[in-house]
Amino acid sequence: MTQAPSTSSTNPAAPEAVQGLWRSALHWAPVWIPALLLVQILMLGLWPALVRRSALDALAPQVDERYQATRTEHDALQMLEQAWKDPMYIARFQRALNQGR
Repeated sequence: MTQAPSTSSTNPAAPEAVQGLWRSALHWAPVWIPALLLVQILMLGLWPALVRRSALDALAPQVDERYQATRTEHDALQMLEQAWKDPMYIARFQRALNQGR
């Protein structure tokens, strides 16, 4: 009887090397797992956030300018609203309209 050719590696050191590699990886897991997590946080979280922050910082002057213009318009409209709620202002305004006729 002849034996079937073995499909496994003929080098007996190969499984031991792989096993040693696994042992080493598991031994250093408390170091490389947090390191990988930190790299993932930096690459997927911090870096895009910093890019977005710089883009928003570049737009800040435009936003401030628009805010000031809107705030000025709001203040003017608010003063006009308060004037129209004042009965004395309404009476004077109507009197001025009647005198203009």
